[in-house]
Amino acid sequence: MRVHEKGVLEESEYYFFTPSNLAKSLFFHLICTGKFSCDHNYYVERDKYHSYLLMFIVKGQGTVCYNDRVYTAKENDLVIVNCYRPHRYYTNTGWTTLWLHYDGNISKELFELIYDRFGCVIPLSNCLIIPKYLNMILEDARACSPLSEPLMSCYIQRMLSELLMLSYDFIVPKPDKFDPVLEAMAFIETNFKEKLNLKVIASYVNISPFHFARNFKKDTGYSPYEYVVKTRLNHAKMLLKKTTLQIKEIAVECGFSAESNFVVNFRNNVGVTPREFRNTPF
Repeated sequence: MRVHEKGVLEESEYYFFTPSNLAKSLFFHLICTGKFSCDHNYYVERDKYHSYLLMFIVKGQGTVCYNDRVYTAKENDLVIVNCYRPHRYYTNTGWTTLWLHYDGNISKELFELIYDRFGCVIPLSNCLIIPKYLNMILEDARACSPLSEPLMSCYIQRMLSELLMLSYDFIVPKPDKFDPVLEAMAFIETNFKEKLNLKVIASYVNISPFHFARNFKKDTGYSPYEYVVKTRLNHAKMLLKKTTLQIKEIAVECGFSAESNFVVNFRNNVGVTPREFRNTPF
């Protein structure tokens, strides 16, 4: 479908979709998609548009304003915006973009996780997966044939998952650079049997507890305490399956203060008691 909007050039196109009730309840669903070539007159400002935006900058550059922050988006950058909140984006020099609006499933939760780590503009550099899937979705829309909603959901989820994997790549250390989060993770893995708390771990990497807790959560998705518990439980699972140690012995071996504390943490995180886990065949 050709576009007639200010600043959008004639070769541009977009397509709209109405998701089924099933897609709304279960899937990531496509709302609209397109490819825009724009001149310096292109300007979008909204208080709200019921969707989330993925926009890949094919060439050119522009500006994105969201949550009182201003970003520059240039060639090979990806823009992600929660359009339920006020936002604007524009170009003063012209750009070409591949974009789609989507919603559903855990769109809000994934957006917040990605936004907390990157902000709204993410350099893709050599990542080809996201532009590939944006092009595939556009080609399917262009064909004017019915789109498979489960397949579109898979495409959207794959792109969002790729962004999460990119964010974890950011915490891979440079050969000569100290990374306090990775150092703390290694410290926990080695010392999970000991009495660990936020102050002890932050002191090990020489960062204030407040800043350490914030950075650790941002980079790993866990609070330091959650990561300690996760590490202890993973070790406990191995002991439950590979040894005949009593439950209380495993609790001590994994750093829990008491058997009752171990059982409560195990049930809350795994969904069964340690004894039920031990007796479940795999």
